[in-house]
Formats: sequence, C-alpha cells, structure tokens
Amino acid sequence: MTMSMLNMPVNAKDVKIMNYINGEFVAPTSGSYLMSYNPATGEEMTPIPDSMAKDVDNAVRAAKNAFPMWSNMPATERAAMLNRIADMIDENCQKLATLESQDQGKPVMMAAMYDMPTCANTFRQFAKYIVDGIMETKSTANVMMTKMSVTKNEPGTMMAVTQHVPAGVAGLITPWNFPMQMVCEKIAPCIAVGNTCVVKPTELTSVTPFVLSQIMDAAGIPAGVVNFVFGTGTNAGEPLVKHKD
Repeated sequence: MTMSMLNMPVNAKDVKIMNYINGEFVAPTSGSYLMSYNPATGEEMTPIPDSMAKDVDNAVRAAKNAFPMWSNMPATERAAMLNRIADMIDENCQKLATLESQDQGKPVMMAAMYDMPTCANTFRQFAKYIVDGIMETKSTANVMMTKMSVTKNEPGTMMAVTQHVPAGVAGLITPWNFPMQMVCEKIAPCIAVGNTCVVKPTELTSVTPFVLSQIMDAAGIPAGVVNFVFGTGTNAGEPLVKHKD
C-alpha cells in the first residue's frame, strides 16, 4: 500500500491521531485525549492521545521484541526500507508542508522547500551510509556491511579494531519547532544501524509525526521497529526515559 492510497488529508482537523505500537494504530489505554490548536488562529484542530506509562510499556515491549529481527537484517534491506520512506515523503511533500504549517505555524513554502526535502534526504543519507560503510583512515574493511573496521595508523605500530553493534531500544523525544524534521533526524540514524525505537513527539505539534507513522506503516516497516506514543512529557515522556529497557 502507498501513502497516496491512504488519501492523506490536507486539513489537520481531519487527521485522527492514534498511537502506533507494534504495527497497529491504537487508542491510548487511558481513553484520554488532549486537544491541539492552530497556533495562527487558536482554533481547536484534533485530539491527541494522552498516553500513560502503560502505553509506553507496550511500545517498548514491541520494540524490544522486534530488535533481534531488525538488527540482524542485512544493511541493504534496511537501506531499501529507508529509501522507500524517503520516496513517500517526497511524493506527499506539499500535503505534509500544509499540515506542518497548520500545526506548527511556519509558512507552507518554507516547509515545502526546506523541511520536507530535508526529511526525505535524511532517510536517504543514512540508507547510503549503511550500504557504503564508513571509510576510516587506511581502513581495510567497510564498517556497516561487516560490522567491523580495522585501522592501521602505521605499519607495525598500532592496530585499532572498531565494532559497530546495535544498542537495542532507543527512546526518542522531539520538540515543537521542527516537528517532522526532528523526528526524521532521530529515527533515520537509529533504525539505519539496526536499533528499534519508541518516539514521543511533543504534544504541541503531533500532526506530522503521526502522519509519518502512517507513511512508515505504508512503506512496510516491520511491526515494532518504530513505535509512536503521543502525549505529555509528564505522562508519556518521563516513563519513556525512565524505562528499564
């Protein structure tokens, strides 16, 4: 399924925000919602899940379960997924820019010319990074393809071995000023190198981060690799940063 088939709305009032956990769009366990507002007019836009610790726990569990599969997936396959996400962002650039303007307040032209292309290019950059590898000084191996590089500064004097191993589940919390871009800049490097994540966007600007979850789902991201939990810093952000996993 492509995002165009999902008929992305161009009015933020028509975006029905839900948590995205383990490949499913779900309501918050509390049943509670917050209201988001258009910063230019002060008008109510759309409800946002007021997620709690239980939602965070469900999301972290999903990410933890997905980690072995995702971290062992060949870099070329992860790169293909990142490139599909980038293509779908480009395909919907103008609609995403319109939603970003309504939710955050920046001009549509700025979002269309800068924010959205940067989002797409971020995914492409890290897709290329994991396929091409990091070429260190006099390195004898490509890092990301082999998960190891060997650097010899001078023959017979020193050998440094660097291993690149995915860390596990990452908690990603983003601010209001670049809602879509900041989420992309955290997700792309995280999942590119084999980690999984739980994303908690700010409750002030949650519209385009939610639409990004729809894009990623439509692109075919495996369940649990990326999870979105919406809500406040107190109710959702704090349980995320304090989570044992």
